[in-house]
Amino acid sequence: MMNFDHSIALAHYNQKWLDLAQLFRSLSLEVLNDRDVVLAHLDRPYFEEVYADRSSTCFERACMYETLSYGDPNILLSCPGPSLSGIVLRELGSPEQQDWFFEHVSRQRARTCMAVTEPEKGSDAGNPASRLNSDNLLQAEKWLVGNGCEATIGTIVVRIGPGPYSIVVLMLTPEMLSHTGTFRQLLPLAGLQGAGLSHLYFDSVPVKSEQILGMHLRPLERGMHGVIKTFYRMRPCVCAIALGNAQALLDHVLPYLRTTSARELHRTLQSQINGARALNHRAAQRIDDQIFDGAAVSLAKACATELAEKVVRSIPLLTGTTHFLTNAWLQKATTDVHGYEWMEGSLDMQHLNIIAGYHSTAK
Repeated sequence: MMNFDHSIALAHYNQKWLDLAQLFRSLSLEVLNDRDVVLAHLDRPYFEEVYADRSSTCFERACMYETLSYGDPNILLSCPGPSLSGIVLRELGSPEQQDWFFEHVSRQRARTCMAVTEPEKGSDAGNPASRLNSDNLLQAEKWLVGNGCEATIGTIVVRIGPGPYSIVVLMLTPEMLSHTGTFRQLLPLAGLQGAGLSHLYFDSVPVKSEQILGMHLRPLERGMHGVIKTFYRMRPCVCAIALGNAQALLDHVLPYLRTTSARELHRTLQSQINGARALNHRAAQRIDDQIFDGAAVSLAKACATELAEKVVRSIPLLTGTTHFLTNAWLQKATTDVHGYEWMEGSLDMQHLNIIAGYHSTAK
């Protein structure tokens, strides 16, 4: 079983989440063959705050996600809980829709999914081909949907017409996800298998009017406006997952630093991780202050993912090639790092957001 030194982890993280993080670390290799391995442990202390969360701030989620990713990001991503759909429900859902969603997730300890990406559209969420037709039948194809095969509830971004306000978010109910017109397939992954990325297809699946989110809001406040705000609220969590993984790698190599150059490299990387963490915390706090600073969250995301990959490239220099090539956990953890680039927007997209944000500020 993999363990980490709590005294070292306490230099970066709050004690509250470390026991759960240690459980995640102990399951880190089992999850490669069994994505359900975490389900037997949901009665552990504080786990309810993960799967039944409906009120956490962006900053609180960033701190929690980083600590739990320090344990293992795959276990974290395979956990039941509201995740992205919970954030979009908090943003767009009526009180009745929110209560129905969160009560289902908490009572059933349900996995959820948010279906945005399409095979022919990539991450262009603002221009989906998926649609809800005039007969309220859903015709949609989505892929790279986390927990898409196992989710019993979730959300999906679709079009209901040609106009600029025609993008809406629907709640995916258990009846829709089990409908005979719904097809779900787990996609093969080289890393981050715990994410359970899936391919979903909906062929004329009926949708009730009460499953359309945001209809109590003004047209400008619903649809893509709510989706974008949801991404802003969740992006610091992706940064946190990347930083937790990178911190776990840096702490793992401490006993193997045999040379002065290795120790100096480690100090440099640790200093950069500390800086990226502070940057992410600032971005999360601005979101909580209702300052939707796209440049700040994109800068945090770009720095976190690039730095995590830099840590991976440095591991052979820190431990020597023998340990790097023969330690099973280290191989898994370094492979996982390369998945964060594609979560919540690729690096190119983040760079565009950064440039647009700072030009806007300058004006």
